[in-house]
Amino acid sequence: MAHQHYTSFLFNVNELHVNEDPENGGRPPRVNENGRWVPPIYRDGFLPQTPGRMFRWTNGYVEYAGTDYGWLNGQGFAYLNDEMLQHYGSTTLFWCNEFTQFQMMEADATTIDIATSDFPYNRWYPLTFRYERTLSRVSSSVEEQYLAGRDGTWIAQLGLQTYRHRSNHPTEGLAGNLATIVALVAFSCTDEDTLYDVLVNNLAWRGQLRIYDAEHGRCPERGVVSNIYLDPENPHGSTYDALRRLEWMDGPIIY
Repeated sequence: MAHQHYTSFLFNVNELHVNEDPENGGRPPRVNENGRWVPPIYRDGFLPQTPGRMFRWTNGYVEYAGTDYGWLNGQGFAYLNDEMLQHYGSTTLFWCNEFTQFQMMEADATTIDIATSDFPYNRWYPLTFRYERTLSRVSSSVEEQYLAGRDGTWIAQLGLQTYRHRSNHPTEGLAGNLATIVALVAFSCTDEDTLYDVLVNNLAWRGQLRIYDAEHGRCPERGVVSNIYLDPENPHGSTYDALRRLEWMDGPIIY
């Protein structure tokens, strides 16, 4: 009998705090040309990450992956087998303030010195989008500053109101970089416990991102690192090629 193929991946979101105290090995705060705070560009500008739980995304449905999986010392782990998970990608995302809003990097910024790195890891980026008709694919350093449309409750839920298209176009939803999408969902909650409650108890992400009654977590200078891993329980449907197709060829991941 043929096996039914499905796409899945594991993800977690770690809280990331900055270290702006030089006496504690940190770096003084950075500001842009307008005097507004921007994220660090040296790894010693960060404190150790606070690990978040591991979740599983399966064909649009999100559930808790259980205590057999976790994040330790910069790696995703399958504790049952004492094996490292296969890493697919990471995004570091900060909400700077109401003016600068989101700044991102498609990497774990605590592992590199941005100031001395080569492109594309030599700077922070605003959210940008690639259009596929009415679908918006999010990434760093792509073509468009705005979403492909204006409508959709998911836009406000993810704090993307200022990224709405200026014209009243319809929008099919959001796809693109998986780690960035996960990080945006995390910012719709104040902390990791609330994220768990929203995703697991309220079943808020079932393809469609349902409206949920939770205070958002877009507060100044908050940062997260979201990590995507291949699902070891789905070796045929959780591959690098499968996740790449999910990001850049398939339909919306959130709508």
